[in-house]
Amino acid sequence: MEKIKIFSVIIGTLINLLIIFLSDNCLAEVKSQNKDESIRELIIRLDNEYLSLDETLKKFEKNIWDFPTTILNISILKRNIDIKITLIEILDNNKLLEGHIYTPLENEALDSGGRHQLYNREITGGNRILGIVYFWAEKDKPQQRGEMTIPINIPRGRDIYIELSLEKRKDKIELRVSKLEFNE
Repeated sequence: MEKIKIFSVIIGTLINLLIIFLSDNCLAEVKSQNKDESIRELIIRLDNEYLSLDETLKKFEKNIWDFPTTILNISILKRNIDIKITLIEILDNNKLLEGHIYTPLENEALDSGGRHQLYNREITGGNRILGIVYFWAEKDKPQQRGEMTIPINIPRGRDIYIELSLEKRKDKIELRVSKLEFNE
């Protein structure tokens, strides 16, 4: 989606520059034009300039569409029906990336083997520290808070899938992280 926005801005800018250039150029040309130069020659010259600008625009468009994108996809699932997730926040270098408050209906869907896609967007590559803050409650127990950090290197042109799984192991509830990486 960002590619389309960038492409639209570039096209708009080039069209504006073309209009300004042609209007200023046409007025200057018409005023200083020799009597021998005809309107036909001016049209041919403007057409050649238009073709040149169009070719340049197509090169920009190709570079935009061929740029490698990096998609970060974070999903969550539950392995224990006695646990109810109440809130999850994803932080990217201490800035809120995404947060979600879970309803009883969403917990039922997760209990039935469902998966919630918490985040799926294009991001810039580089080294990041993802922070996960999560709240859960067991049956007849008060809500508890957990947090963890995930250092991650995100290369350009890859799709990164992170799966968070809230599990109970030896009377302790913890968030298990699985990471998959795919080339585009």
